[in-house]
Amino acid sequence: MSVIQKKNKLVLQNMTYYGMKSTLLKQRQGIVIKTWVNNFVGFFTLIGNRKTTETHGLLPSSYVICTIALCVIIPVTFAHFFADLLYMEWFKVNNTDDPTSIYTKTTDLAQVDWYLISAGVVMLLISFVKLKPKSNIELVKWHHWFTGVYFIFTSIAFSGLITLLLKNIFGRVRPNFYDGINLWQSFPFQGEYDFLSFPSGHSTTAGAIAMIIYLFAPKVTPIAILFAVWIAISRLGVGAHYPADVIAGLAVGAIFTWVYARSFARKRLLFCFDSKGKLAFRKPYCSC
Repeated sequence: MSVIQKKNKLVLQNMTYYGMKSTLLKQRQGIVIKTWVNNFVGFFTLIGNRKTTETHGLLPSSYVICTIALCVIIPVTFAHFFADLLYMEWFKVNNTDDPTSIYTKTTDLAQVDWYLISAGVVMLLISFVKLKPKSNIELVKWHHWFTGVYFIFTSIAFSGLITLLLKNIFGRVRPNFYDGINLWQSFPFQGEYDFLSFPSGHSTTAGAIAMIIYLFAPKVTPIAILFAVWIAISRLGVGAHYPADVIAGLAVGAIFTWVYARSFARKRLLFCFDSKGKLAFRKPYCSC
């Protein structure tokens, strides 16, 4: 065999090898994509086909609704007419732009991007897990984990969108533009940072996270409350919001997440209603 023939044979072998390797890679990619699509479609199909219990409504009783409304309206109103003014007296004599202050260093612990990206990445990783159709235990556990991360992601995202809408509707000017006369200056639908003070976005995220922790692990609720309260205080410390703004933000995040959890409980997904009608975390194979 001549040298040219040997070279041609070697080239042909290399082409065959890399061709087979490319084909296998494409097959594996196809399997991964198929697995991801099947898992996502299967999850949302499960949610769609799951029967909704009519025993409990999406919203609680009228008495509970009125109680919650009063618990939000009264503090926000009080804060606006009294606490906001006291805060502005403090604001005038303190440097809220200090990058070394504890407020500045901790306020972004409730930056919504961190939680959405983290939950989104975890949700994607879980969705790539190939399930065995015959393994019912594995299937139930997968759905439970995926539903949990999905609930966290959507609770924070949807409550944030509600707050963003409210920010644009109210258009409250931030504290650094206070004219010394009007505590509430409103310029709706300006879409700029300076006119998006009410409610606080960071506080909304903190309120949602605190409620998520309460629903998933009630025993550590005090820590969750301390976290949410500190985030609210830090927003005041950096001069980004008035007291009324952060109270409203905490309320939006916590209340939305709680009502949203009720929608899951009505389908017996992740949560359920106990014998007293209260929300409870639902473990896999739980009969409630």
